[in-house]
Amino acid sequence: MDSTTTGLAAIPDNGLLLHVGVFKTGTTALQEALRAAGPALTEAGVLYRGPASWVPRWKSLLVLVAENKPGGQWQQMVAAVNGHEGRAMVSSENLCGATPREAATVVGKLGAGRPVKVLITVRSLSGLLASTWQQLLKRGLTLPFEDWLHKTFDNVESVEELFWRRNNFPWQVRKWGELVGEENVILAVSDKKFPTRNLEIVEQLLGVAPGTVTLNPDTRSNRSMSFAEAELLRRLNLQVGEKLRRESYRRMVRLGAFPGFYRLDTGPGEPIPVPRWAAERAADLGSRQAAELRQMSAVIVGDIDVLGDAKWDIDGPVASPEMVSMDTAVAASAGALLAAERYLRSAQKSVTAEPPPPTGARSTERRLRSLLKRS
Repeated sequence: MDSTTTGLAAIPDNGLLLHVGVFKTGTTALQEALRAAGPALTEAGVLYRGPASWVPRWKSLLVLVAENKPGGQWQQMVAAVNGHEGRAMVSSENLCGATPREAATVVGKLGAGRPVKVLITVRSLSGLLASTWQQLLKRGLTLPFEDWLHKTFDNVESVEELFWRRNNFPWQVRKWGELVGEENVILAVSDKKFPTRNLEIVEQLLGVAPGTVTLNPDTRSNRSMSFAEAELLRRLNLQVGEKLRRESYRRMVRLGAFPGFYRLDTGPGEPIPVPRWAAERAADLGSRQAAELRQMSAVIVGDIDVLGDAKWDIDGPVASPEMVSMDTAVAASAGALLAAERYLRSAQKSVTAEPPPPTGARSTERRLRSLLKRS
């Protein structure tokens, strides 16, 4: 057991633990472990909601909140949490990108009448640069990696810039702390030397026995794209980004071309190289954040100085790759085509499900009767 987790007390019996990310800090492994531990958590009186734990296709929680469909997934989650008498936990790394208003909605709805603690998992800023760029590519970003880095550091710590909205950790503490109290915010520092730290923290906060939430070596990993794969997606965005409607892009590219090559077992490939200048800028900012966090009331688990680690791959400029494997290109093309076929089939089903309009003399008679009734 990680000795830094031993002093954590369980949340109150009716408390809510809200895990808000951030991305690429072991969130997928934690969520998969919680999903697998579902029966044991239920037996212990704990309700868990997170990706793949209760719906086949989990949308971003912020998207669900914005949609707020009557009887939809967000309202179902609120009803489930509000109706549960014991401890509850909700995990969604998308929440690290919430605006203060969105955060207030989430805490207000899920935490109604409950004491709430917020868990934020963090890591070095330099280690988050490449992973954030590749995630933004899935949203249609077209900037090459180094251009995006310059744009990010030209808007340092501005919460209008998505990287800083997610990864300005003192701002995260203030945002959630204003809603639940800074002393009820827990910062867990991801560290490869302590691979089970996040799991142990969650077990202690939920008041369940050690070993309830465990890592499964066979669990799918949320792998990073290789540089060539990322460049393929970026150039695809350049070609189709402005020509496709948002929903068409989501269906054909994000749920088609990208999963097509992402699922290939092609090995690690060339990683996205972080240049030294960007890593050093990130390390300087991370050290400043660490100093600020130490002055706050949030609970810190682990070595917060890790935020200032500088991790880089090259000294010079980043040159985008010019080639991608044939297998990757074919898989992306096939993924897009199959996604288009799925969309056409679903559209045809929705059309055939509607009754055909009446035809002939009887239809004319029905329309006349309808008009007479309206008059």
